[in-house]
Amino acid sequence: MTNQVYTAITFAPVQGFIEKSRKLRDLYGSSYLLSFLAWAICYVAECNDCKVVSPALPNVTQGMPNQIIIQGDFKKEDAEFALNTAWECVTETCREWIEAQVVDRTDGKKWDYKSWKRIWGLWTKYAWEFFWVQGKLGESISDVRQCLNEKKRSRAWTGINWQGESSTLSGADAIAYPGLGIHEPQKYNYQAEKAAVEEFYTQLSQKLGESFIKSVGKKLSHADAEKYGESFIVANEELSIPELVKRLVTHNAIAEQLIERFQQLFQVDQTQLPEISRQIQELSEDLNPDSFKDISRLNEAKYIDDNHQLVREKLPHQGWFAGDGDKAGDYLKSFAHTPEEASKTNEFSELMRNWGKDFKDYFKKNPPEDCRVVYAGGDDFLGVFYETKQAGELKPKRCVDFFTSFKKDVWDKNNNQAEKKPITVSVGFVWAASGVPQRDVLQHCREAEKSAKNNGRDRIAFRVLFNNGNYLEWVCPWWLLEAGLLSSYRDRDGNLDKPKQNWTHIYNDVAILESRHAFDKESTKIALGLLEIYFPIQMSTIKQEDNWWNVYDTDERLIKTGILGDRKNHYKLDTEEIDITKVNKALNDWIINLAKVGFQLCQQ
Repeated sequence: MTNQVYTAITFAPVQGFIEKSRKLRDLYGSSYLLSFLAWAICYVAECNDCKVVSPALPNVTQGMPNQIIIQGDFKKEDAEFALNTAWECVTETCREWIEAQVVDRTDGKKWDYKSWKRIWGLWTKYAWEFFWVQGKLGESISDVRQCLNEKKRSRAWTGINWQGESSTLSGADAIAYPGLGIHEPQKYNYQAEKAAVEEFYTQLSQKLGESFIKSVGKKLSHADAEKYGESFIVANEELSIPELVKRLVTHNAIAEQLIERFQQLFQVDQTQLPEISRQIQELSEDLNPDSFKDISRLNEAKYIDDNHQLVREKLPHQGWFAGDGDKAGDYLKSFAHTPEEASKTNEFSELMRNWGKDFKDYFKKNPPEDCRVVYAGGDDFLGVFYETKQAGELKPKRCVDFFTSFKKDVWDKNNNQAEKKPITVSVGFVWAASGVPQRDVLQHCREAEKSAKNNGRDRIAFRVLFNNGNYLEWVCPWWLLEAGLLSSYRDRDGNLDKPKQNWTHIYNDVAILESRHAFDKESTKIALGLLEIYFPIQMSTIKQEDNWWNVYDTDERLIKTGILGDRKNHYKLDTEEIDITKVNKALNDWIINLAKVGFQLCQQ
């Protein structure tokens, strides 16, 4: 039992806010905003003499989880005030910057911003759903977390009614431009509105470019300002208010004004400002238009060099990944109703946040620097591999090689400590064709991560995503990947020392066998025969039934990961007896998908 009172806080939407992103810049902006809002709540809690149990390191803004555990009597009105006021700082800073910069229209008239202020006010007031739960004296942190999860099931959402054309990104909200909020059906002119929207975004893009050039002390032309501005917003984009905000906060001039405004409203301790300012500067440098264009998915038909010249008509593939720790909640529950629950929760949070901080810098310290970690909020992370001039064309095998040793060399590295993490990790990796919209890629990343968890956790799901939306997927435990399964492939030439093994051999064999319906749920003989031919070194390991199933200890903690995951997923209906036909089908599918995905990712 504990003699403390704990408060749990969160807000929504989170995944929806992140995934409604057209450009990688939007992802950075949304991730930063979520972290900033969570940090604001933590800051106000500490100002009220409460202790932040989780997340640890509350002075580190980037990558901060949005579920917050406070030790002490942190009032609901104080927490909600922190969230709403911090968000108001964001929206008001963005709106006022636009109104101050984009003043004159091309016909000599002034932009009239009166009507859109009301809609900005609605988005300021109703963008977030706030959840607050406070436990009774003696209730554990786990009890309070459970109450918070139950509270989230009952929604109290306020939707914003809008008029006019909808955003081309989400389609759910109106386009943000000075005429937003005007409703005069008898005078409505679609072509005139569309022209006004394009004029506004052209001017806004130009001003963003000019402001960036001024902030970095460059002397460049009007055309250069246009090019830099397009790295933030393109004239033909039609964004809603929240989409526009996510884009604008990645601009260094606007981000600096945001921090100044926040300091004035909250009287932020001067000792904390340098750290926040440094992280703002890091964000701006990460998204510097000079270095960021390599990974922009915006111009789907173009690839532009340093001089903004067209290099080729098609963007290269990219490798996106999303990961999440396995059963972190269950791990923390193991300390429920113990004296050390708060310290263990804080210790775990600090461990994961330090790892996330290190992971963001991993590729800077371990070249080639061809990957960006968008966010790493502890056990939850998202990143992308992309082509660079230094590293050259991105090959899928580069990504496969990284993940082959990811768990051992990255996940289990805890500031050079010998101990492994107390939880495992599941990752979804998506090798995405250039024509797939970014929001679709993100959805596939989350689905692949979910697939890794549903197939037994402690593993990775490799997904190959084609332009038409079709995909291939293969899920593999980390230990088998680390054992060199993919690198042990041998083609039919029989030359074990050949540097480039031909994956077409197994791919064609599988295609022919599938066309003849050779794989059936009654037997795994043919699939295992393929393994014997093409993976002779790993054949005995995969064939051994002890390696098929997850093994748990008496506390239901995973101690060994199986190829096929949990036994219960292969039971006969309403029994605890293994259904051999389900097992055969699962193993056949696993080997077939190994061949198909291996061909796409490992063929050189």
